[in-house]
Amino acid sequence: MWECVRLLMERLPDSHPEQEYLKKELHRYEAGWQGEKRLHAKMVEFHWGEPYELLWDVGLRLGDWKVQIDGLLITPRCVIVISSKNISGKIHFNGTTSEFYRFNNEGEKLVLDDPLVQLAKHTGFLELWLKQRKFSHPPIEGVVVFTPRHCEFIAKPVGPNICKTYQAVEMVYGILKKRAPLADSPKPSRIRRLIEANLCPYERPPLCEYYRIDPRELKVGVKCVVCRECSMERLYKIWNCTVCGHQDTNAHELALQEFFVLVSQQVDSREFRRFSGIESRHAVFRILSAANLITTGSKRNRRYLVKK
Repeated sequence: MWECVRLLMERLPDSHPEQEYLKKELHRYEAGWQGEKRLHAKMVEFHWGEPYELLWDVGLRLGDWKVQIDGLLITPRCVIVISSKNISGKIHFNGTTSEFYRFNNEGEKLVLDDPLVQLAKHTGFLELWLKQRKFSHPPIEGVVVFTPRHCEFIAKPVGPNICKTYQAVEMVYGILKKRAPLADSPKPSRIRRLIEANLCPYERPPLCEYYRIDPRELKVGVKCVVCRECSMERLYKIWNCTVCGHQDTNAHELALQEFFVLVSQQVDSREFRRFSGIESRHAVFRILSAANLITTGSKRNRRYLVKK
């Protein structure tokens, strides 16, 4: 997601009023991504003598109810829902008021949604999801892992499984050792196959829609992957950057991907000409026809849709 936000920032003028907010969004998403990478790297140290499956970024749905689970550890003893939280600073769980908040380095207090509430929703969802499929399974547990390098627990409840990244493996071991393997528990690989057959990836709307930005405010042109400027010009069968001189045969493909990420999941010739700055109708027709997209309509009414 952070890469997509960066694309949007690069397409907006430097003076655009949303640039400062998007800069904060970029930092937040990038920090979250780095935190998840640290958690994944830490879980490489997990070794268990019994069969298990470890899945990341699991999207599932029950009707209109969709969830995105950061991690799932499936064993014959229990299934552990892993919730990754990129929240730094001084962390407070208030047992009296059931509030969750943190203080940043400047001492500012920020009240946030309690991650234990989200964890309970995810474990309850998974329980119901498996039950509706009449699939027997071991008990479902959960753990919240705080991934920032700089976070400090000031007040933390005793019962729930809450830890930092460096503690994650030991906490998972502790959860598993409290459970005995169930004789009738299905093999972890069976549960994994069931989940993978029903994955429902999270679909975020185009970023202009998400951040309520008028697409007409975006810079026009084909972007250079080196200097990141919308400065590519077509010279016969190759694109040449007028700023840094980089040459690229596929720069138009990046422009089309940017359109789908930023503006809409469908496009017509006129819209893409305006976005890319390519004036030739024939050139744009060739680009869109070669892009392996779903087409609707014919001639002037033809539209191109992203395949799911």
